Amino acid sequence: MHQGRDDLRHVAAARAEFLERGVAGATGVRDLVVASWRRSRSAGVDAAEYRISYHEDVDLDSRLVRSARPVIDRLAAEMVDVPVAIALSDAQGRIVHRLDCSTAVGRQLDRVDFHAGFDFGEGGVGTNGIGTVLEAGASVSVVGAEHFTEALVRFACTGAPITDPVTGRVHGVLDVSSLAETWTPLMHTLVRRAAVDIGRNLLQDRSEAKRALFETFLRADARPRQAVMAVGDSLTVNRRAQQLYSAAEQVVVHQHALFLMSRRDRVTDSVTLESGRTVRLRGTRILVGEEVAGIVLLLDDEPGRPRPAAASPVGHTRVVAGTDGPAPQVPSPAGRSPGWRTACAQVGAGLARGDRLLVLGEPGTGRRTLVVELFGRLHPTGPVVVGEVDQVVADGVPAAGPGAGPTLVVLRHLDRIGPDAARRLPALLDSLPPDRYVVAATLDDGRTDADLPFQVVLREFAQAVRVPPLRYRTEDLPQVVERLLAELAPGRGVRLHPAASRLVEHHPWPGNLVQLREALAAALQRRPVGELQPDDLPAWCRTGGSSRTLTPLESAERDAIVTALHDCRGNRVRAAASLGMARSSLYRKIKSYAITDA
Repeated sequence: MHQGRDDLRHVAAARAEFLERGVAGATGVRDLVVASWRRSRSAGVDAAEYRISYHEDVDLDSRLVRSARPVIDRLAAEMVDVPVAIALSDAQGRIVHRLDCSTAVGRQLDRVDFHAGFDFGEGGVGTNGIGTVLEAGASVSVVGAEHFTEALVRFACTGAPITDPVTGRVHGVLDVSSLAETWTPLMHTLVRRAAVDIGRNLLQDRSEAKRALFETFLRADARPRQAVMAVGDSLTVNRRAQQLYSAAEQVVVHQHALFLMSRRDRVTDSVTLESGRTVRLRGTRILVGEEVAGIVLLLDDEPGRPRPAAASPVGHTRVVAGTDGPAPQVPSPAGRSPGWRTACAQVGAGLARGDRLLVLGEPGTGRRTLVVELFGRLHPTGPVVVGEVDQVVADGVPAAGPGAGPTLVVLRHLDRIGPDAARRLPALLDSLPPDRYVVAATLDDGRTDADLPFQVVLREFAQAVRVPPLRYRTEDLPQVVERLLAELAPGRGVRLHPAASRLVEHHPWPGNLVQLREALAAALQRRPVGELQPDDLPAWCRTGGSSRTLTPLESAERDAIVTALHDCRGNRVRAAASLGMARSSLYRKIKSYAITDA
C-alpha cells in the first residue's frame, strides 16, 4: 500500500514543527524517526543546506561488493518495471555500488550525489535509508518528510543491514530508493530478503576452512542450553554464551583457547575468570586438509569450585649472578590472563616441590625471569645461577653455601645444547643434591619436534610448564606496559596516549616482551617525558604482523607506506600519489604487510 497524501502531509508538518520547536513538535511521528532526527540535530546536520562528503578510497571490488552483485542483479530483474534505484553501502555508510531500474529516479538521485564514494552516514546528511539503518542496526524505511534534510524529502528509501553469518558483524547496507509518492511497503520485504541472501554469499565467499568452522558451530549450537564459542580468525558465540558471559569474559576465554589450540588437537581445560567463576572448555581442532580452521568450544560452569590463588610474581626483576653475567631486564609482571596465572601457579608449585622444571615458550616471553622471581619469593636469600646450558656444563655449578637456602640453577636455551654437553648434563644434574639445588631449564617450544641433542636429556626433567606468548595476554598489557615504562624511564611518570595503547593492544608482538620493550624504548627516544603518542612508536607497530620475515627493503617500504598513510590522514588515494604508487598496488601492499592503521 502506498503512503497516502494525508500521511505525507502530516509527517511534513511534524518535521517543520520539530525543526522549530524540537521533540515537542514531532507528534504522531514514529519513534525510530524522531530518534534519528534528534541524532541528526545533535550531529550538527543542517536541514536546509545539503552537505555531503566524498571518499576517493572506497573499495569498489570488495568481498561485500562481489557477494552483493548477483543479488542486486536478481533484485533489479524482479523490479524491472518499478521506478527505483538499488544501492549498496559499506559499514561506514559510503556507497560502493548502484544500479538504476529507472533513469528518471536515477537522474533525481544524481542531484543529491547518490553515487559511489559519497557518504550517507546519518551524522553527515541526517535521517536516510543507509545511515539510519547503521544506527538502528535493523531494516528501516524512510519516506518523504521523514528525512531530516530538505534535499532528500522528495525520496523514499528502504534499507536493510547486511550481516556476516559467522561473525554477526554488519558489513554494509542494501538500499532501494524511489520517489516518495511511489513507495510501497512491499519494498521492505524484498530488501530484507535480498540482504539475507547477500549475507549467505559472504559466507560462501569464505574459505572452505572457515565454512567448516561455521558449520560445526551450528551443529553445536543445536544442543539445548549449551554455551558455544567458535574460535578462529574471529570470535563467534551463541546466544547462551552471550547470556552467561560478559564481553570481557568472552575475550579471556577466547585468548586462552587460542593459546591451548596452538599446541593441542583436543582441548579440555578450565579457566578461572576474574569474578571467581570457573569455566570448563571442551573442543577439538577443526582441520581442512592441512589448514587449521579453528576450534568450536563447549563452555560449562563448574559450580562450587574455589578460585585458586594466583601465584603471580610482583615487584621488579632481581639482578642475578650467573656464568653469563647479569641477566637483561626482561620483566615478568603480574597478570590476570588464565594462561599466565596457570603458568605462575605451576612453576611456583614445582619450585616448592623441588622438581626439575622444563619451562617452554616462545623467545621473549619471560620464562627465565618468571622462574627467578618465583624462586625469590620462596627463598629470598637463595643464590641463583643463570647461564647458557653448554657454559654451565663446562664450568660446573658453584658449591652451595651453608645456611643460604637452596641454589637455583637456570639452564637457558636447552634446545641449543651441543652433543658433548648433552652427554655430560645427566651426570652434572645427578651431582646436585635435591635438597640443596633446584634446577630449571628454558626451551623454545617451537623446536620441540626438532631432531636435536636436547631430546636425549628431556627425561631428566620432571615437569613441563608452558608460558603463554604476549598476544594471548591482552588483558595484561596495561600492567606490562606500565612496568616496562617504569623500568625504562624511572620517576618520569611516562604514559601511553589512548591511541598509542590501542596500537599496542592490536599488535601481535611476535617478539613478545623483548619486542615490546624495544618499541617503548624507541618511543622514549622520541619523547622522553609526558604522554607517548602513536607517532612515537616505531612504524611497524601500526601493522598487524606479517606471517613471514620481511627483508630490509620490504621493511623500509612498509614503514614508508605507514608514514604516507599517516601524513595523508588515511586517504589511500593521496598516499598512493605521494608514494608514486598505483592505488591497486598500495591496497595489495597494505594487505601484504598487514597494515592496520590505514
